[in-house]
Amino acid sequence: MPPKLFERQVELQVGDALITGLDVAFEVEKDLSPVPNNCHIDIFNLGPKNRAELSKHRRIPVTLKAGYKNALALLFKGDLLRCQHLKEGPTWKTSLSLGDALNVIQTKRLKKSYAKGTPLKSVIEDLIKELGLPAGNAQKELEKLNEGLTRGYSVSGNAMDELASILKGQGYSVSVQDGTLQILNNDKALEKEAISLTPDSGLIGTPETALEGEMSVKTVLMPELSPGRMVHIESAVFKGMAIIERVKFSGSIFGPVWDSDLTVRRPFKSFFYS
Repeated sequence: MPPKLFERQVELQVGDALITGLDVAFEVEKDLSPVPNNCHIDIFNLGPKNRAELSKHRRIPVTLKAGYKNALALLFKGDLLRCQHLKEGPTWKTSLSLGDALNVIQTKRLKKSYAKGTPLKSVIEDLIKELGLPAGNAQKELEKLNEGLTRGYSVSGNAMDELASILKGQGYSVSVQDGTLQILNNDKALEKEAISLTPDSGLIGTPETALEGEMSVKTVLMPELSPGRMVHIESAVFKGMAIIERVKFSGSIFGPVWDSDLTVRRPFKSFFYS
């Protein structure tokens, strides 16, 4: 059984302002692409002092935690893009738009040339260094990309775009998940324990088959369901392993929504952890 409505909890840190105990609604979308994950948050009846404080800033760090009583978990970490206050009758609604590592992804650039024979991982390491983000699992994955360049190569432009282009040619994706870089082989999952999804552990309804071998899966709100994680699904229509490609978290403290919508794909038979 999912936790009761009154057990829902949200904690929001916007710069130096800590916001708790208010009616908050959110939508968080995450995937394995190099485009920043995004988040939209509505805060209802935020006090005038905090409204004025939030209006002063742009591109400040924001952290959203959500979950249940005594069990909060990180749901999104990113940069504030827009803040808007709207008066709706007697109610104030403050809307925030956020992007994961938005500042870094949009602004970091590298211009450098590499001679034939330079290890590919050296080029990638330079791009990662320029981004300046925590490397996450990147260093382990780079050990598999040690072949030398077959000809001279020049990098000139947005560091994330260049990194994504190089890794795509090697069969890898790159994304930023809550401020940390994630590199993943397209055929594999993160080296973490698979999350069990059953009707008794959060699964809602039955998975639905989508295009190209994908499935749509719905669960109660579970912040640990991040792109690249392996899940083990037990349902009436599907039993087996799958990899999360995209996830949308939706929630409202006092509203009807508090769930996770996943797009997953089955791994190849030769699957093993990245």
